[in-house]
Amino acid sequence: MFNQRSSKKSYKDEGEKPFWISYSDLMTACMTLFLVVMAANIIMIKTKYLPEYEAAAKREQSISDCAKKLQKNANQEFPGKAQIEYNKGDAIRIDLGSIVKFQEKSNEISPEASKFLRQYIPAVLKTVKENQCQDYFRRVIVEGYTSKTGNYMTNLDLSLKRSREVVCELAKNDPDGSGGLSLDEKNQVKRLFLVGGFSFNSQKRSDEESRRAELKLEFWQLGDDKKRQQESTIDLSGKDFGVCPSQTY
Repeated sequence: MFNQRSSKKSYKDEGEKPFWISYSDLMTACMTLFLVVMAANIIMIKTKYLPEYEAAAKREQSISDCAKKLQKNANQEFPGKAQIEYNKGDAIRIDLGSIVKFQEKSNEISPEASKFLRQYIPAVLKTVKENQCQDYFRRVIVEGYTSKTGNYMTNLDLSLKRSREVVCELAKNDPDGSGGLSLDEKNQVKRLFLVGGFSFNSQKRSDEESRRAELKLEFWQLGDDKKRQQESTIDLSGKDFGVCPSQTY
């Protein structure tokens, strides 16, 4: 008798035990599954894009090292005459305003500045073609600027002539016939240099400082392989470098 009662009670207890997991256990399991899926996705994305991140970091480091090299050379060989400007981005700027100065309404370059350009430009070309930035260096844009005097279109023309005059000076020699660019250096200038006029945009603290010229060194973007290949096939070595007279107005 007693055994029968005990058996019935045990059976009843088994039937009253909960079959479903609790709500908190269910949420814990879902969260764990979510974290596992997210971790797997992060690993997949990182694996997919890691080469691009590494390539971008390598390019940035290369350009940064190039800017430091240019500044070091400028400080050692041309102290106080060229200021390198570079913030993380796609171009290095070289401000020549401390020596390549222009009088108001003029695009003439002084003999001292002319001699400096014929010494400094080859040094820049040597640095960008043989040092840290050679894998990404593309071209040089010579930018001319004016003060606020005059209207926009007049200054646009004047600033363009100033940038062109910088390139024109590279065709000259010193009075004794020395100090000129080599044929190879002139071929590099023809292939790599462009000019642009920027009127009175990007003003400096004073009108005198604003009448200046700058070099903008541009670099290839990642993925520009096709365009890079096309430009590498252009050969201007057979074209005469020529000269252009100074113009003042």
